[in-house]
Amino acid sequence: MVNRGVPRFEENPFSLGVGAGDPVADGFVLWTRVAPDPFGVRQPAREDIPVNWEIAEDYGFSTIIRAGQVLAHHEHGHSIHVHVAGLEHGREYFYRFHCAGATSPVGRALTCPDMGGGLDSLRLALCCCQSYTDGFYAAYRDVADQVPDLVVHVGDYIYERPLYTGVRAMPTPEAVSLDDYRKYHAVTKTDPHLQAAHAIAPWLAIWDDHEVVDDYRALHAPAGHTSASFRSRRAAAYKAYYEHMPLRLPDGSGGAQMQLYRRVGFGNLAQFDLLDTRQYRSDHPCRTPDGLEPPWISCDVADPNRSLLGGAQESWFARGFGAWQTKWNFVVQTTQVTPYERLVSGGLKFSSDRWDAYPASRERLVEVIRDKASGNTVVLGGDIHAFLLTTLTDESGNAIASELITGAISSGGGGEERYEEETRYHRARNIPFYYENRTNGYLALELQPQTLTVKVRSLESVLEPDSQLETIQVWEVDRSRNQ
Repeated sequence: MVNRGVPRFEENPFSLGVGAGDPVADGFVLWTRVAPDPFGVRQPAREDIPVNWEIAEDYGFSTIIRAGQVLAHHEHGHSIHVHVAGLEHGREYFYRFHCAGATSPVGRALTCPDMGGGLDSLRLALCCCQSYTDGFYAAYRDVADQVPDLVVHVGDYIYERPLYTGVRAMPTPEAVSLDDYRKYHAVTKTDPHLQAAHAIAPWLAIWDDHEVVDDYRALHAPAGHTSASFRSRRAAAYKAYYEHMPLRLPDGSGGAQMQLYRRVGFGNLAQFDLLDTRQYRSDHPCRTPDGLEPPWISCDVADPNRSLLGGAQESWFARGFGAWQTKWNFVVQTTQVTPYERLVSGGLKFSSDRWDAYPASRERLVEVIRDKASGNTVVLGGDIHAFLLTTLTDESGNAIASELITGAISSGGGGEERYEEETRYHRARNIPFYYENRTNGYLALELQPQTLTVKVRSLESVLEPDSQLETIQVWEVDRSRNQ
């Protein structure tokens, strides 16, 4: 920056792109971050930086209907969240930013119809698990090309450390401090395909574990941390996540605690309940005498007080789920609800990090769905690095919802042996299913009043930055049949 009165940068201040999120009937949240050199020494000064924003009815901005100026605050990494209101309901808008003589790319956003207002269709992209080091984000190019109305991201937007293949490098060995997490988010957002997916449609996003550290739960300190050090690390991770995502938060700033669970409605067609499965969960069960947490367990986990969501969030969900009486209800959470046991060391065991380890909490979730919206509910998830399309049942085996789990954008899926093992398991349940862990991609969903069409969009190779995608499975959900 060379002029303190009118800032100027040598590089593009919008290097991390733009985004919109959390739409409501009369508006949405607009996001960007002033980051001309997010990894170098020429950072913006410690002062706040003015950023102008505009909203138009057309891509060419011939009709600008709203404009304003906000400050990109140094304390928030020079990120901004503009809460736009007062727009027409249920229509498309375009937005852009201006800063230091530069203009951002154009983004597209939509407002929701009135609660109860008619809506004939809604096109979604369901995404998760995008390890930057494991592969490229060609799947997001396809998301942008499909021009969805909404992108739903169910976690692992970043990974706190590099993983396996090393296709791309991270700026630090592991994210621990606020500066580290900011760099991890920033390098992730330099990907042009991810930027295109953010610019094409508003996002609904929740987090899973890798936005902080693998398999964390609430404030239970993982290995290598004291209670105080993990509290500090989690606060840094939460703050960086807010700074880089188009989120509408009650406190407006992010930090040590963030209420990320929320509810979004699209007219009379769909209600989305987004659940936070990390911030409030009970500790993992089955610790060994030396304090280790085995990933696959077989001990007693039946304590009814143990919860994946925490009591307050469970109560919030029970009070409001299905309340808007839409044609469809979506439970947006992070992992697999359907049970799964695998053979480990000669015995059947289940994951300590999924709903299987919290059966009482799962049963309460299932009961709410069954009692309030059985037959028109779809549970969305991710985390497992595999596509799983199936039916969710109650303890009596009655179908109560469809479960759709998306594969990973770039994270590894485990290969042929895992495919054979899990396919056998789901086949034995004698319930319709589709399972595929040997490819990367995302789910493209087209919602209509009576039917939901699900397309598995599969990537040829996650190791190629411009790899092509194809539909390898089409799954139809009928609201009257719930399968």
